Amino acid sequence: MTRLILLLLVASALVFAGAQFLAALRGMSQRRAALPATQEDAMPAPFRTIAYLVLLALMAGTATGLLGAG
Repeated sequence: MTRLILLLLVASALVFAGAQFLAALRGMSQRRAALPATQEDAMPAPFRTIAYLVLLALMAGTATGLLGAG
């Protein structure tokens, strides 16, 4: 049952990450006309969200024993 929940969590995270990726691509095309980004602003928010979701999935997989040393 835990594996099914983890699978659904990862699948929903992938769908959400895909939507964020598409939003980031649309945002980057609109930013080209804007001022250049500062150092703190170098990574767009959607990419940070995707990175956090992948990290969360990795930590959950490692904690449940599905990833890592097996």
